[in-house]
Amino acid sequence: MNLTWTWADVEALQQHVEQHDGIALKLNWDTLHSRKEESAADLIEFRDGQLVAFLGLYPFGSTLEVCGMVHPDYRRQGIFTSLLQRGLYLATVGSYPKILLNAPGNSDSAKHFLAAYPCRYEFSEFQMKHSPQEACTNAPSRTAQIALRSAEDTDRPLLARLDQEGFDLQPEEARMYYEKLTEEEIRQNELIVHEGEAVGKIRVSRRDQEAWIYGFVVTSSRRGQGIGSTALRQVVERERAKGFEVWLEVALNNPQAKKLYEQTGFRVCRSQDYYAYLR
Repeated sequence: MNLTWTWADVEALQQHVEQHDGIALKLNWDTLHSRKEESAADLIEFRDGQLVAFLGLYPFGSTLEVCGMVHPDYRRQGIFTSLLQRGLYLATVGSYPKILLNAPGNSDSAKHFLAAYPCRYEFSEFQMKHSPQEACTNAPSRTAQIALRSAEDTDRPLLARLDQEGFDLQPEEARMYYEKLTEEEIRQNELIVHEGEAVGKIRVSRRDQEAWIYGFVVTSSRRGQGIGSTALRQVVERERAKGFEVWLEVALNNPQAKKLYEQTGFRVCRSQDYYAYLR
């Protein structure tokens, strides 16, 4: 039997699972599309000639994030447990001090599975969608003159430093993350330039009709000057003009960022939960 497959098959499975369960999976398609299908050959499952399960592994510095799915008709057969055993015992896993299992916050099937799996709840993130009608009348009045430019290969150290400041990454893990990116992946980051100096960054990932904002940070010495809010509004306006819905994520323990996003017109629509894998 010829069990060939493409990323389009994984997307079709995702759509079926999401419609059946009423959830939104975080499969990080910008990362997946940078890989070849055969790189995930050990992390899929076929039954009755069709692809029925998928497990994605996503390295982010010293952390490995894991997210997957099983066709509703093939659950409770040990398929996902088998995929996790295969995925989490690959030789590369030993190099990640932390492994996080990701699941939609409203997924009952995920909660049931994870309750019996060796893991513990770690944190959650809000997923927020931009809506012009939601923009607060008391939106930040402070603005700044900024410009956006694509990052270049020589900006890797700057990108790593900004991630250290914004996301509490260790210097070595931030450096290693950007060292592994291709020049094309580096250019997907945009630097926020103020008074001739790159003082922040933002990245937009587009898929279907959605534009997702990631890695948004302004260096600590330049915060509170309207730089971040101005950059965010510019990116939102640009993406909406192109016809995209604009989304972003924010940790539940970051109320200051959440307030900024709400003032810019974002509202919470759903959440993603993260569980630490217990080895």
